[in-house]
Amino acid sequence: MSNRTALVLCLDTAMLVLVCVLECLSLTGLELHEWLGFVFCPVVLVHVVVQWRWFITQWQRIRSTGGYRVRINALLNAVLFLLMSAVLFSGVFVSHQGTALFGEAFGRIRIWHDIHGWANFSLIALVGLHVALNWDWMLAAFRRRRPERPALAEGPPPGSAISSHRPPGLVQYLGRGLVVLLIAASAAAAAYFTMAALTELPPEPEPSHNERGPMASATEPQPLAPRPRSVYLPHGFEQLMVTTASIALAALTGRYLFRIRL
Repeated sequence: MSNRTALVLCLDTAMLVLVCVLECLSLTGLELHEWLGFVFCPVVLVHVVVQWRWFITQWQRIRSTGGYRVRINALLNAVLFLLMSAVLFSGVFVSHQGTALFGEAFGRIRIWHDIHGWANFSLIALVGLHVALNWDWMLAAFRRRRPERPALAEGPPPGSAISSHRPPGLVQYLGRGLVVLLIAASAAAAAYFTMAALTELPPEPEPSHNERGPMASATEPQPLAPRPRSVYLPHGFEQLMVTTASIALAALTGRYLFRIRL
């Protein structure tokens, strides 16, 4: 197994484990959940940057004859990346660290919270389909068979600018990382404005200086930081089992019912 294949396999495994654990808030508690989310962000970024050439080759083969599998894979990867971008950015903005640092400078916390909640449901299904697509490659990698991604094993398409396997330099990696961040930020912004257009928020209460007593607290602004969530292991393990089973069900459905394979 080459070093690059080992790195990609480690990144894929780490991302899958983190997705499962991050869905189980009772297993980690809110504080550890937030820190694991911060760890997840650079893992996704490195994964996309390392797989840059493979993604580009996939998109170049979309218009090839009989390339419906490549089209499905490219579309699934694009939707998964955009959805994950919305989940990660919204998670940063609604975290204790994000609310203390940014407040509502990047939008209403309530809207970011709704995005973070709803996008997680769709993320589980897409992760399962992603596993179904890449199952053969992952098995070959674990068995040390020197696997190649199908799009790269056939070589670049005719007329492609990709003609050599020379590894990119540090500047190219940084440039790719910047492009990935810009696309991810744009996806998160699009999700925010879409959710804002679909959500009716109550007007913000104006503070009153004439009120006294218990009723005065009703007009005080609510804290932006999320409420603490403690660890409750029985419910946490139940969440982990449900999440793992949901991903497995989505993978099996995509692989054997819809025949989604590379």
